[in-house]
Amino acid sequence: MNRYLPLVMMVVFGQAIIAFLLIDRVVKYRLFGAPLEELEEVRIEVSISDEPEKIYRDLGTFLVNPADTLDIKGLRFLKTEVSLGVSPSTVYDQLKARNPRLRDAIIGILTARTADEMDNPEDREFMKDEIRYAVEKILPPSPTEILIQVYFTDFVIQ
Repeated sequence: MNRYLPLVMMVVFGQAIIAFLLIDRVVKYRLFGAPLEELEEVRIEVSISDEPEKIYRDLGTFLVNPADTLDIKGLRFLKTEVSLGVSPSTVYDQLKARNPRLRDAIIGILTARTADEMDNPEDREFMKDEIRYAVEKILPPSPTEILIQVYFTDFVIQ
């Protein structure tokens, strides 16, 4: 047993060195980021204006049946196109990635209304508010305030 003791000690010492290097180089880098010496100075130009930049995202055409389609009036439908105006521009990619969830939420809002409720301009504004709220819930939290505008670019009730 005594003749293997130096070999065992070298293996244990080697493992301790490897563990130290792994923690020093990999774990610290992942936890705390790059050391200050490795960071580059980046110059960012910020333009300040009264109106925030808006990016428009067209969500496509929605063809749905209103809530009252099975009553005496017969079969009715709503055809509409919805676009979102968002700011800042980084939100555009988030909208694109969540397009199926956004469309599903909007379809749920549109099918919950009767055709008579959709005819009234005040109710349309209320639907826009509901869509805006649903979009805000679907988007991940952001450190900056997200501005969302909802536009009906086409609205036909048959």
